[in-house]
Amino acid sequence: MTHVIKRGGQRKQAFSPSKIKKAIKGAVKEAGFSPRKTEEVVNEVGNEVVNFFGKKKVVKSVDIRKSILGRLERRSKSAAAAWKRFEKRKQGKF
Repeated sequence: MTHVIKRGGQRKQAFSPSKIKKAIKGAVKEAGFSPRKTEEVVNEVGNEVVNFFGKKKVVKSVDIRKSILGRLERRSKSAAAAWKRFEKRKQGKF
């Protein structure tokens, strides 16, 4: 089983493919993609990330974030920008 070390380094939680795909879906929807295109991007990017990190014993959440963002930037600049806006809001910097 894969565990994720959270940003502060103190907490660990189980790797959750559904959580990753949900986050990607939120960014893609916010970018204004159609439902069909949203599912396409979520499946493509989400499956790549899940397949890569799901094979490891322990991963850092920051590494997962970088991987998702890099893949989104290659696939869609608008989805990557939406991801960054979400992170800023989440951290109270927006």
